[in-house]
Amino acid sequence: MKSRTLASIVTAPALFLSSSAFSAIEPASYDMGPVSIIPTLSIQTGYDDNIFSSSSSEVDSQKTIISPKVQMIAEDGFNAYRVSYSLNQGIYDSSADDNYTDHNLGLDAHLEFDARNTLDLNATYSKNHEERGTGITESGSVGAGLSSPLKYDTKSVSFSYTYGADNAAGKLVFSGKYDDKEYQNFRSITDERDNEQTTLSAAFYYKIQPKTSLLFEIRNQDLNYKVDPTTSLDSETRRYYVGATWEGTAKTTGTIKLGQVNKDFSASSRSDFSGSSWEAALKWEPLTYSVLDFATSQSEKESSGAGDFIDSKALRLTWSHDWNDQTQTVLSSGYTNDDYQGATGGRQDDITDASIKLNYDMRRWLSFGIGYAYQNTDSNTANIPFSRNTYQISVTGSL
Repeated sequence: MKSRTLASIVTAPALFLSSSAFSAIEPASYDMGPVSIIPTLSIQTGYDDNIFSSSSSEVDSQKTIISPKVQMIAEDGFNAYRVSYSLNQGIYDSSADDNYTDHNLGLDAHLEFDARNTLDLNATYSKNHEERGTGITESGSVGAGLSSPLKYDTKSVSFSYTYGADNAAGKLVFSGKYDDKEYQNFRSITDERDNEQTTLSAAFYYKIQPKTSLLFEIRNQDLNYKVDPTTSLDSETRRYYVGATWEGTAKTTGTIKLGQVNKDFSASSRSDFSGSSWEAALKWEPLTYSVLDFATSQSEKESSGAGDFIDSKALRLTWSHDWNDQTQTVLSSGYTNDDYQGATGGRQDDITDASIKLNYDMRRWLSFGIGYAYQNTDSNTANIPFSRNTYQISVTGSL
């Protein structure tokens, strides 16, 4: 049986498998001395009736995604280390220009110095793509009509240091993350979108019940664009939260944070923003085989060109149900309101989506999935509204 450090480092830093794989397999490892190697392979194929998220003249296509992944994990007492690499190869039958190959390399470390001092470290390097019809190339934008998807590289390092034992009345958590994003093609329109982002936070947890704690958090985010035009988008965002977190109380687990957000721009021509902010994630498990997850949040997203930024409010409800040891269904639905602050005409988008997935675990190491997803974007801006339907089947295997 693997120790808790191995389990935490496999599952905590990232989802063990992409959600698109619809899989609940339990991969075995190949042991080479102190290192365990865990390979997995997912193949997914399906039909997309609007691959460019277009409001008119939709293009449909069959799409296949091949996703191999390998993890190497080592343990030393309560400490654990992981190196992971994954590749996503996307193939469109009706639009070969949109084929892509994404890469992701990750390094993780979980270090427990003693019962009161824990440190988690992460570093990633990714080569990704941005689908045509989204982001900079959405319909009606300056990048619309490009001949292929945008490509970009991201580099990220992060840490989370916890001071305080699990049973202590108080606990401090200090976190930080640095992200660097740089586009690789169509530089005449993408060079001004390259940016660096630094986030620092401090949170204090005070236990009021054995499984319930109050929390107080301060978070600061600095965003800097590498090409600094006259109307700079550089900004500093500060968040102040109070809330509570609890585990296993009346079959529920959750965290709720309520507070204030202030976003200040470097350029005087852009309007600063101040308002309420929240983050909440609740899990209700009425039965051991049935789980309801609810999440809602307010956040600031970077605009792809319209306005200063996006004030985004989102909520999502997901129901997972195990019908037996092999069969599971997952139903999910979400709603997002994107308010483009500073945009001409006051652009607002309302995005709704829904999906259903059926997973069948034929063996411990082999799983099949079938799913359907729907997305609808409504907007008060011309050329933005669209709907999209996707149908997918998948197979995932491991050792």
